[in-house]
Amino acid sequence: MTTFLGRHSEPDDHIEQLRWLGRDVRIVSGGEDKESVLDAFARDLALPDWFGRNWDALLDALRDLDPSDDEPIELVWDHAARLRERDRVTYETVVDILEQVADERGDLNVTVVTR
Repeated sequence: MTTFLGRHSEPDDHIEQLRWLGRDVRIVSGGEDKESVLDAFARDLALPDWFGRNWDALLDALRDLDPSDDEPIELVWDHAARLRERDRVTYETVVDILEQVADERGDLNVTVVTR
């Protein structure tokens, strides 16, 4: 499942609610272009060394994310507005990848925050 939140929809409250529910919340912050988005996912999710910083590698790495404590993963891509404004194609590619992984995995939900 994918949830989309804008800057006026109280995204911090949403994140706190997920934590309160005991979910395994993982936040990826920002990115202004393809390179910086891939760097943000690698950094914020501590992706493995084999992560090749391309779309296929991102898809594979997200498929391999291990949940902690057997709780569902709530993957929050925060501060995505700048990329959406500057490079709509890259933004839509990331959303497509996130939605594909969420559809494939029963233990992963996605929130995209465009603030």
